[in-house]
Amino acid sequence: MPKITRFRSLKNHSVIDVICTFLIISLLWIAVPLHAFEKRSEIKIPESLNSGLQHLLSLADPARTVDFKPEAVSAVLEFVESSKERDAVYYCNILHGLTSAYYDFDLHLDFKKMVDYAFNPDIPGVVITPSSARIYRWTGISDNHQPYPRMGHYLGKTDSPVVFRGRQLIEITPDLTSGAYYRYQVHFTLLYFKFRQRDVIVSVNRQTDLSTVGKKGYVMGSDVDWDYLYTGKTGLTLPALGWVRSYMYDSQGINIYDAIDPTGPVVRCAMFKWLRAGWSGINMVQKKHILRGLKRFAATYKEILESPRVPPVARLTADCKHISAMPQTVLQTKMGVYFDILNRRYLQGPNGTGRRPAKLIETKSLQYRMTKEEMESVLFIEYMKRALGKTEPGEVEELLKLSRQ
Repeated sequence: MPKITRFRSLKNHSVIDVICTFLIISLLWIAVPLHAFEKRSEIKIPESLNSGLQHLLSLADPARTVDFKPEAVSAVLEFVESSKERDAVYYCNILHGLTSAYYDFDLHLDFKKMVDYAFNPDIPGVVITPSSARIYRWTGISDNHQPYPRMGHYLGKTDSPVVFRGRQLIEITPDLTSGAYYRYQVHFTLLYFKFRQRDVIVSVNRQTDLSTVGKKGYVMGSDVDWDYLYTGKTGLTLPALGWVRSYMYDSQGINIYDAIDPTGPVVRCAMFKWLRAGWSGINMVQKKHILRGLKRFAATYKEILESPRVPPVARLTADCKHISAMPQTVLQTKMGVYFDILNRRYLQGPNGTGRRPAKLIETKSLQYRMTKEEMESVLFIEYMKRALGKTEPGEVEELLKLSRQ
């Protein structure tokens, strides 16, 4: 059973807390577009998968010493391979107190090519998943700073399962409903093995402790533009709810990448997610909220990895390393250029934006508080946007000058 941190039961809340909570819930329903609440059928994942899912989750539990057994997850992989009702919400309630959802999609790409991009320690995770995470940082195991594994080295070279364990620090992009973003750490396990002669990679993550308090973030323009503003201020961006102190209390997840078609380049990507988040110790997460986040990840993952415009691995890794090597002073100068770009995109053009983000862009008050890691993230995302044709080259030419003098 997952560790529940700082939880108080509803009966211990004051009357004011309860009233405020139900007021917030009603306002959240108003704030979200009506189409987000269209009735979907809900399908519980077969119980025959439970033991396999529990086995995978146990691999990311630092309190347990568990050897990976591929035969224990055969039912899970068979379910991943099976057809689904595309309009249904699949869920699995094996973790008490956590809301769950499942989603899968097909990546029309050679398995090795996917690994070369998505499981490459020289390509930061934000480069491949810019709509889901601002920062991924591999931190190894405790004091042992083991480098992120190079999974590509193992493809086709071993029939024995390969298992890596470590920790990751993650900061997500602003939530599409509340605008909040969070930073937290996870225990992380990465597996490579064969299933019926097919290549399979599985990642398992388990949140280590309470996240940082939710902070106000903005999705500028459309989410497909990958433009996000991070204020550093506690709260939500929903009207009248700026005071809310929200947290991710607990999260666990399993991602499966399965080369299901031996005759062609197709990778089935499947995601099981469990989450408990909210405020005052109350879980505000619903299945549809998780599903929306999983689909957000899937859309960007496909857009980037299936694009014929994605830079070759060698060039992409070289440019990412160059960005990471930039001194703090150079990055700070580039952030001034970046906020000028945001100004032109959202204040001077037809897109418009709210009063609060407009003020932040105009004063550039955020750029002077950004860490080196946060500034690098901006450049990684703008680099990929230019590569995929999401921006005009001239618009970001000054920002993305990668001179190697």
